Amino acid sequence: MTEKDNLFLQKIRFLAGDNPYFGELAGIAKEMGGQNLTVFVNSSDHLFRKVFSETVAFCRFKESGHFETLDVVKSENILSKINQVNPDSVLFLDRIERLSIDLQTEVLELIENGFFESRKILLIAGSEFSLEDSQEKGKISAKLAFRLGLVKLNILSLNEIKGGATSLAWILLNDANVYSCKDIKGFSESALEEIENHYWKSGVFELKSVVDFAVSVCESEYISIENLPLGKADSGDVNEAVLNSLGNDKSMKSALDSFKRYYVTKILEENGNNQTKTAKVLGLQRTYVSRLLNELQIR
Repeated sequence: MTEKDNLFLQKIRFLAGDNPYFGELAGIAKEMGGQNLTVFVNSSDHLFRKVFSETVAFCRFKESGHFETLDVVKSENILSKINQVNPDSVLFLDRIERLSIDLQTEVLELIENGFFESRKILLIAGSEFSLEDSQEKGKISAKLAFRLGLVKLNILSLNEIKGGATSLAWILLNDANVYSCKDIKGFSESALEEIENHYWKSGVFELKSVVDFAVSVCESEYISIENLPLGKADSGDVNEAVLNSLGNDKSMKSALDSFKRYYVTKILEENGNNQTKTAKVLGLQRTYVSRLLNELQIR
């Protein structure tokens, strides 16, 4: 296997894995990477939209450095930034329905005038809403909806994919091991069952937060159900609390620390600030909980 092929396989492992649905998405990504028509990707999960689009880029170019993403909500001077996109790339323009009608018209003109085609840029537009819903609610023009609808894909939510949560949990575990400098080998059967049956309100981001936390507190070779912050606190509330507490620093380390701080504080309060009882609920040693409280500056 060449180094380029190995890089390609590493990048699509998130979508392929051992799950049939993700494997099907990887096949679709390869097919879309070989055509030049504008693509529309619809999914309630932002990470699914982004990772699929990035996979299309790797299927198209078989190497890194050819994927660019612009979020309509977070980017100013969107047209200027589109003009600065490098040729021979895949441009992921997310939350397309948030563009004003005037900007939608200008993007449509770029498509119809061959701007992207002449620069060998494959445009992928993303949204959590379907084109039909966006058009019906007046969020997107009929002409742009028609052009985007020529090639479109609806990606299921994490809760709709059979075995999806457990498949991704294994991949996220490998990443968390690297980040935490640990060598946790897997999950107990009860932990995997809990992961598969849980309702993932915030999708992949929430699952990643849970796996990262489980790895950070696990002191054995396998993550147990006691390591998972599910059922002890509403994970949607945890996710919202993490997002609201980050401020301008949205690094993974800050997100993980914020998640741990919120969750440990909640369990501590539920147990009357008794560290021994808290340690038992968390499945940790009493001395480790004490050190954790100091590290997270929990008083």
